[in-house]
Amino acid sequence: MRLELLGVLLFSLLVLGSTSSMALSTSAKTADALPANPTNPDFSELTKRLLSGEPIYFYGKDAPKNAQRLIDALHNKLGVVIHFNRINTSDIRFIGIVIRPTNGNRYYTAYYIVEGPNINLQSEILNLQKLRDNVKKLDLSYTASQISPLNLEVSDNWNRIGSISWKRSTLVYLGQYAYLEFKADYSYVTTTSGQYWYLVHTTHQGRPTTSTIAVKDLETIVDANHPQNTWQQIEDWCPKNNGGPTTIYSYTFTVDNADGGSATATVSYETSAGYYMKWYDYTSGYESKLDVVHELYKKRIGLDIAWGAQFTVEPSAIFSADPSKGGGYTYYLSLDHTAKGNFYVRSPSGPIYIKSPSPIQFHVTVYPWTIIES
Repeated sequence: MRLELLGVLLFSLLVLGSTSSMALSTSAKTADALPANPTNPDFSELTKRLLSGEPIYFYGKDAPKNAQRLIDALHNKLGVVIHFNRINTSDIRFIGIVIRPTNGNRYYTAYYIVEGPNINLQSEILNLQKLRDNVKKLDLSYTASQISPLNLEVSDNWNRIGSISWKRSTLVYLGQYAYLEFKADYSYVTTTSGQYWYLVHTTHQGRPTTSTIAVKDLETIVDANHPQNTWQQIEDWCPKNNGGPTTIYSYTFTVDNADGGSATATVSYETSAGYYMKWYDYTSGYESKLDVVHELYKKRIGLDIAWGAQFTVEPSAIFSADPSKGGGYTYYLSLDHTAKGNFYVRSPSGPIYIKSPSPIQFHVTVYPWTIIES
């Protein structure tokens, strides 16, 4: 059975087959190019060859142990790190690793894993070489701009997963339009305690197209459905408490026990000159539900409504997933997103009403390598 799983930073191919003795190779065009079975692999040499673009593979019952040594040595360079020492590896007999440089300090990482008891070694080497060739051909340049807008500063030890692109709900009033728009970006790090911490960065926008409509407020909800999903919970979020009036907001998330050192991300946003915002934090830590309402105002005497002004906020949160609490090594997130908005509308005769477009609602399952929307 062959199963191929393709993601932004992780490409893994799991194959059931068979194997016998243990050996190690760096790159081989045919099975005849296999080296003798080394008892003490030179990991410094393997590291150099892997970083130069050659595929590395291990086979035999010690393959997971040797692969883990190489992964540990390159922990801060690989885009995705597998912890073979935390899973059952008794049937794994072949592990191939392929990497490709990115524009940053990390490498796109491909794993080719074969489970026993018997494998055709020559066939698996050829399959690994095909995977290496496919990775070289893939157009991966788009990942450089996945995190948007630029207000989100993600350090090199955050792994970008991807985005849910812009969604829109439309308010129509007497032929005039206003838009409620929403997107979300996702990144993750692993921790020394074995957890996965996910950064969920949302961008929520109210956009009138006329001076007779104004943003009143925007409500952003990210619900982890805790305690039903006991393996995941909210760890940190922004903004906190009730705040404002202010023209700028900035917050830095920090994960101190991240693998490879501390991981930080800063979320900041501000209003245009002459406007200010307030926020109300209804987040529940116990329920692991981010719920924040932002209001927009105009600084002037009289009715304090920001007619025609666009308003964009970025409520965000870190959620953790603990495999030890999932009853099956659960390390993904299961989240419900909801984006709401209320608008002021001014009728031709003068009265002002509050109108709301339909909420934007969707569910996502977030893995370290992909996002599935439902």
